[in-house]
Amino acid sequence: MASVSFAEPSFVELVPALVGESNFSTWTTSLKWTLDSRDTRYYALLTGAWSEPSAVDPTQPTPAEVEDRTQWDTASRYLLPLLNATVHHTAKFYILDANNARTAYANLHRAFAARSYEAGFANFLKFINTTYTSNRPQAFVNEWRLALGELQECNSTKLTPLLIFYHFLNAVSTNPAAHEWLDGFLSSKVSTDTTIESTFTDFVVFEERRLHALNQAHSFSLNKGNHLPYFCQFHQRQAGHSSANCFRNPAYLALDKSAPAPTPAPAPAPRAVTEDPPVE
Repeated sequence: MASVSFAEPSFVELVPALVGESNFSTWTTSLKWTLDSRDTRYYALLTGAWSEPSAVDPTQPTPAEVEDRTQWDTASRYLLPLLNATVHHTAKFYILDANNARTAYANLHRAFAARSYEAGFANFLKFINTTYTSNRPQAFVNEWRLALGELQECNSTKLTPLLIFYHFLNAVSTNPAAHEWLDGFLSSKVSTDTTIESTFTDFVVFEERRLHALNQAHSFSLNKGNHLPYFCQFHQRQAGHSSANCFRNPAYLALDKSAPAPTPAPAPAPRAVTEDPPVE
């Protein structure tokens, strides 16, 4: 009786396509089982347990170091297309720039691995509470982008560009002084081509100009109400005299003491008194 042979299932039949957080655990478990059946070092390479070899002296590697590096590079070149074949097209941009299998897997793990509820909720609260409450527009944009990035690491597949765009506008709206920018931006500059980066730029430029004009007006108002022409550093206030002519200035006092004393006016000459002759 002839023996019956069965075709071995392909790699993509054994490992489901990774679509995101929802099936990352299933994907990575299937990936490990499948790779371990071929070589236990493969999954170790992906997770970093089999670290990338490096020579002690890169200019003169030993034969053993060259062999270790060759084996690691060969395994990485074998694994990289397998990872690409098991990642859904919506998530492939996470591995497009990866130059080896270890980097590609690390990018996917960072994007889709399950995070704890506490850490994810803390990042969510930080994001929604980052609002424009100061008069430092660029510092606010930097802080808001950082909070967004931390949240995206926990929940990268559910924040659409439109949601991100309108949340930024909401974060700005908490400052009444910024409503002028919001009204003008929404009425004349928003289009289908508007990006979040261009929104950042427009906001910062407008706010910097508004704050500069406000400071200029404030300085003019202070100077207009002040009629004293000098600021005396010895009195620490506006004054009608300069610091050089202040009586508290040591240099002025020394100058005053070294001045020659005025010559006193000569005393009047004594007037001669002539006695009247006695009356006889």
